Amino acid sequence: MSVKLRTKDLSNGGKSFYLDIYHNGKRKYEFLNIKYYTKGSNKDDLSQKKEKKRIAESMAAQRELELLSIGTSYTPQHFKDILVLDYTKQFISKYQKKDKRMLLSATNKFKQYANKNEYTLSDLNFKVMDGFKNFLISDDSLSGETPHNYFTRFKKILRGALREDLIKSMPTENIRFSNPNKDDTLKKEVLNVEELKLLFRTHCGNAAVKSAFLFCCYTGMGLAEIKKMRWSHIKKDRLIIRREKTGSLINNKLNSTAAQLIGSRKGEDDLIFDITISNVAIKKNLKNWMFKAKIEKNITFYCARHSFATLLLFNGANLKSVADAMGHASIKTTLKYLNYVEKLKDDSIDNIPTLL
Repeated sequence: MSVKLRTKDLSNGGKSFYLDIYHNGKRKYEFLNIKYYTKGSNKDDLSQKKEKKRIAESMAAQRELELLSIGTSYTPQHFKDILVLDYTKQFISKYQKKDKRMLLSATNKFKQYANKNEYTLSDLNFKVMDGFKNFLISDDSLSGETPHNYFTRFKKILRGALREDLIKSMPTENIRFSNPNKDDTLKKEVLNVEELKLLFRTHCGNAAVKSAFLFCCYTGMGLAEIKKMRWSHIKKDRLIIRREKTGSLINNKLNSTAAQLIGSRKGEDDLIFDITISNVAIKKNLKNWMFKAKIEKNITFYCARHSFATLLLFNGANLKSVADAMGHASIKTTLKYLNYVEKLKDDSIDNIPTLL
C-alpha cells in the first residue's frame, strides 16, 4: 500500500497536486484541488508555494492513515470529529430511495433528542442510542409503528457511516426494538360503531378534541393532519390533503357524519379544528373521555385512524380501496387491518352458543 503526492501540469502554467494511491492491488488517483502557479499574473511567491505543498502533504498523510486503519479498531482523529448531524445531512442529500422523507424525520427527532449536544460519530455508543430509542417510545407526538420506523431509518444512516469506515461497529448492535406489527397483526385498539355512538353521546372536556377525534374515525386522518387542516382542504364534499408523515395524497369523500362534525364552512385559510393544547393534554382528554364513556381501551388519536380502516373493511371495501383511503403505498401495510377483521369474525363464530 502506498500514497504518493504528485503534481500535474496545467494548461495555464500552474500545477495541481494529486494523490497516486496503490491499495489492494489497485491504483487510483485523487485530486486535492490545491494548485500553485509559476507563470503569469497568478504567479505564487515562494512562501505560498511552500504553504500549499505543506497542506497537500498533510492531506496525503491523512489519506494514508485512513487506508492503514481499515480493518483495525483505530479511528483517525478527523473521523472522530465528524458531527452526527453533519453526516446525516450529507447522507440524506445523496439518498435517492422513496423513504428519504422518513430519514429526514428520523434525523430531526435525533436532533430533538440531542438537545444541543453536538454528538460526533465517535460519541455514538449503546447508551446514546438506547436513550434515543426510549426517547422515541416516550414521544407523545409519535404513535403506532412510527418510533420503530424512525429508529430503523436512523440505523440505515449509521450503516452508511460503517460502510465508509467512519465508525468501526454499529452502536445499535445490542439494542432490541421490536416492530409492533411485525407479524402483520394489528396491535392497536380500535373502536366499533357502537362505541363511536357512545362517545358521540358522552361529554368530553375539550369539544374540539372530541369533534376532531370522531372526524378522524370517519376519514382516517392523523393528529398531524388535523392540526393543520384548513377549509381550503375541503373541496365540495371531498377532503384533499397530504399526509404529514409520508406526503401521500388523500382524496376521500366526506360522508354525512364527517361533514356534520366539521360544522359550517369558514374562510379558506381558517383552521377547521382549533386545537391549541399540547399532545400530552390531548392524550389526557381522550383518557378522561373514554373513562366517562366506560370504554376500557387504551385509546390514542392514532386509534381513530385504525378504526376508520377496520370500519371500511367491515362495510365491504376491498384492500386496494382501503389502502388508497389511508394513503398507504401498498396493500401490504393494509393487510394487518384485514387480519384483524378476520380474527373478529372468527371470534364471533366461536362465541355462538352451542346446542349440545
